Amino acid sequence: MPDSPNPQRVMTYRSVIRSQVEMAQPRWRSSRLSGRRRGGVLPFPPVLVLAVLLFALFLAAPLHAAERALLSQAEWTLVEDSATPWSGSELDFQRVEQHALNLGPTTGNIWLRLTLSQDDLSAHGRWLSLRWPYFRDIRVYLVDQRAGGSAQAVVEVHEPTALGGQIELPNHPGWLLPAFKGERQVLIHARADGPAALALSLGTLADERVRTLMRYTLFGIYFGAMLGMALYSLFLMVAVRERTYLGYAAFLVSLVIYVGVRHNVLTPFLPSFFQALPPAGRSQLAVALVALMGIWFVRRFLRSASDDRLLDRVLLAVAWVALASVPISLWLAGLSSFLLVAAYSLAGVVAVIWGAVRAMRRGFRPARFLLLAWSVFAMAVLLYLGLLLGILPYADWVMLVLPMGSLALALLLAFALGNRIRHKQAEEAALARERDRYRFLSERDGLTGLFNRRALDCRLEVMVAAARRNEEPLALIVLDTDWFKDYNDRYGHLAGDDALRCLARVMKDNVRQEDECFRYGGEEFVILLPGHGVREATVVAERIREAYRHSSASDLGPGGTVSIGVTQFRQDDTANTLLARGDAALYHAKGGGRNRVELVH
Repeated sequence: MPDSPNPQRVMTYRSVIRSQVEMAQPRWRSSRLSGRRRGGVLPFPPVLVLAVLLFALFLAAPLHAAERALLSQAEWTLVEDSATPWSGSELDFQRVEQHALNLGPTTGNIWLRLTLSQDDLSAHGRWLSLRWPYFRDIRVYLVDQRAGGSAQAVVEVHEPTALGGQIELPNHPGWLLPAFKGERQVLIHARADGPAALALSLGTLADERVRTLMRYTLFGIYFGAMLGMALYSLFLMVAVRERTYLGYAAFLVSLVIYVGVRHNVLTPFLPSFFQALPPAGRSQLAVALVALMGIWFVRRFLRSASDDRLLDRVLLAVAWVALASVPISLWLAGLSSFLLVAAYSLAGVVAVIWGAVRAMRRGFRPARFLLLAWSVFAMAVLLYLGLLLGILPYADWVMLVLPMGSLALALLLAFALGNRIRHKQAEEAALARERDRYRFLSERDGLTGLFNRRALDCRLEVMVAAARRNEEPLALIVLDTDWFKDYNDRYGHLAGDDALRCLARVMKDNVRQEDECFRYGGEEFVILLPGHGVREATVVAERIREAYRHSSASDLGPGGTVSIGVTQFRQDDTANTLLARGDAALYHAKGGGRNRVELVH
């Protein structure tokens, strides 16, 4: 230790605390909650989901390639009252002149009329297919024009129970037209009570079998990917104990239910009560389920209940409206209920995007991925709503945009969840480091940087118990500066503080790393030496006494002397008896003339 330290090296209270905190940094970094080491968990392999998307688009592209569109040569009309097929041929029809018809939200009876010839059936087949049947009570009639429109000239074509030659699966409404000679007029009646869009085509029965198989293969891939991600997220919920994964899984399952109900894939597996509902009512119930599960997930993801009360109130308001729409969809299904469902669906999407932006502004980084995921989903929802509202023309790719958008949403939310877990782990690690820091500072003496009396009480109990259990030696040294009050009176309290800091440095410089030094009182100190007996402890005590005697505390005053008592643990000792015996040894040193080491065996 230098004899005359530079004045700039005199340590203030704050510099001591800073130095002790820096010394403790390795201990804090060893915390079990190290976000940098653990990292987040990705809920599903993204390459697999991308492969599913590409394969699904590959299958969807030729889905209706071999069909012949009929609406461009058909006529249509909309009447409020029901009409019989005999009078339906005399209604005021207008030309469609498009490959698909989209009337938007409509209430009433839609009639379609077209003429087919024997050559049409021979060249294209007899399977008449009606796409996107969001209607009630669809019926097809053949009219023999040569009969002059009499009652015997109208024949209803009944829908076959199966396509034949394969497992019976739900499919789009289709009719196998009977063979006939010459020309026949075809009348199609559908009762609309909501979105009204359709496409009419003619093909062969074999082509319809292939298309049905491709359609269910496509939906099977979609369902498998979505349910696989949902199941995997449940395993992750158990592994990382994060209930946000449960909301993610519930949201994906609700999307699967909606897509399955909307495309008439899951309808046969529903209870008979739901099958009895009109298609619009079933779809609106599924939308309500998607809205409720999606809002539950977003509230947990953004922690809106605690971090953004305004957003939380908005999301809960949308959820309550979705819940209120359930009885409306059950008992009052129609145009008004559809408009209500469309309104809260759009409001929910906008609210989530707004909430993600607010979360980003307050520094919640995982909200970036949620914003990206929900923006993609919002585009799909807007396109689909454009179709439902009659703004966009009916097209197969628009029908597939919602399943594909929900699959992309699931993939992007997987990245968002992984980033959120990393963010949460980083927050927990920061809290653990801060907690360790405050615990460290609470056990330190602010002046000397040594452990304080509180730490001594805890660690002495632990070391005494360990020495008794392992039958290992434990030595204790008690130090007290000599004539410290006179030193303060002569040189001032700042010089006295420098003297205490100087003694603390001397103690730390002359003990091992596993030994611990404490400030026991005003100018009294304690050193615990595990594994040392009284002989080794005496050597350490003499070394400290000599080093302090030859040191200079600061430029404010000279160095001083110290009296030291040394004792050793006995099997019948407690923490208090060991410390009391060390105090007794110190008093012997004081009474023996000071500036000396005294032993108590």
